[in-house]
Amino acid sequence: VKYQYLTHLAHAFCKPDSSGNLIVPEDFIYPELVQTAHKNAVKVLLSMGGWGNCEGFPGMASSAQNRRNFIKQTIKFCRSNGYDGVDIDWEYVSNPREQKDFVKFIKAFSTALRKKDPPLLLTMAAPAGDYWAKWINFEELADFFDFISFMTYDFHGPWSDHSGHHAPLFSCEEDSCGSMDDTYHYAISRQVPQDKLLLGIPFYGRSFDCSELYTGYNKSEFYDYKKILNLTKSDWTHIWDPCASVPYLQKID
Repeated sequence: VKYQYLTHLAHAFCKPDSSGNLIVPEDFIYPELVQTAHKNAVKVLLSMGGWGNCEGFPGMASSAQNRRNFIKQTIKFCRSNGYDGVDIDWEYVSNPREQKDFVKFIKAFSTALRKKDPPLLLTMAAPAGDYWAKWINFEELADFFDFISFMTYDFHGPWSDHSGHHAPLFSCEEDSCGSMDDTYHYAISRQVPQDKLLLGIPFYGRSFDCSELYTGYNKSEFYDYKKILNLTKSDWTHIWDPCASVPYLQKID
């Protein structure tokens, strides 16, 4: 890890259960990571949730007692293991009840974290588009976060009916799937301050078995970072898309 390029690390993932107990996976504790980061002036956040790991959030947030239980246990764990704060990755808040409970949870959590000496950080991984983000009261909650990281990737994949860039900077061809630029302007419209707004960059990719962008395909696959690096050394062609302002690789059989 080249710590000189970093300010924060998010150590993923722990999670709540539906009663508000903190669930820590086996072999999660990693003191060497925290110690080395701190030696390089990098803060470490305890990341909660993540895709497929959020089933306990609705129950935890549904009552004051469950919220207090989770907040107390999480703060104790952070203090015992040297974490500088907590990152919330609830995928996703998805109905009016959860929307109201999320507000109560974040306000209570932020207040408790900021009472500590030194204060602990609270951050969030936020959905990139209105489909899920509409359930987050950014206007009301922005002040309670130290920063909000929008998940500006997976704009196209096996769920979309056409091929397209995984994380385009700009939208092209009247594509409605979104882009980093679309997300930025959406966040600003929802009153997220610029100095708290982060955009995510994926270190993975997705393929489509078609000859052109924004067309139909039969199969879309996930490519991890190492596999992509190997492709750049083979017979795949590197292409720059001046409209979306991102590169992609293409193999023509």
